[in-house]
Amino acid sequence: MLEYKTQRRIELFLYEEARLLDNRQFQEWLRLYEPQGIYWMPSRPDQTDPKGVASIIYEDHAILAIRVQRLLEARALVLTPMPRTTHLVSNIEVLDGETDDFTVATAFICVEHQGEWQRLYSGRQTYELARANGSFRIKLKRVALLNCDGTHSPITIPL
Repeated sequence: MLEYKTQRRIELFLYEEARLLDNRQFQEWLRLYEPQGIYWMPSRPDQTDPKGVASIIYEDHAILAIRVQRLLEARALVLTPMPRTTHLVSNIEVLDGETDDFTVATAFICVEHQGEWQRLYSGRQTYELARANGSFRIKLKRVALLNCDGTHSPITIPL
């Protein structure tokens, strides 16, 4: 059984990630990732292979850095006006945990508002976290959209 203090620190880390995204602090958000970190959004329910089957998003740290740079550029016309988001994270469960590495599952809802449009995303997220400097770093974030096999508009703000 995981000690309460560690569970709570993991929860606060995930809430911090949501807050950084909602506050458009994308560079700070990127710092939550390990240098080899991966952000993955499968295109099929129960997809286990991110490379053998096309994914909605499969980005390593270098590609995430490019995404962040584009979000910060004023001339990104597709982002005019800049989307606003609210990320809700709940049902946080530590599925596997050792001294320094943890597998964590959450439920999430993200509301994205841009201009006259509002989109709702929901599903489950799985994180592989590593302890780092009194906090954690993301080694892998897997975002399993409830409607992953549907048609999607471009997802500009990470979920």
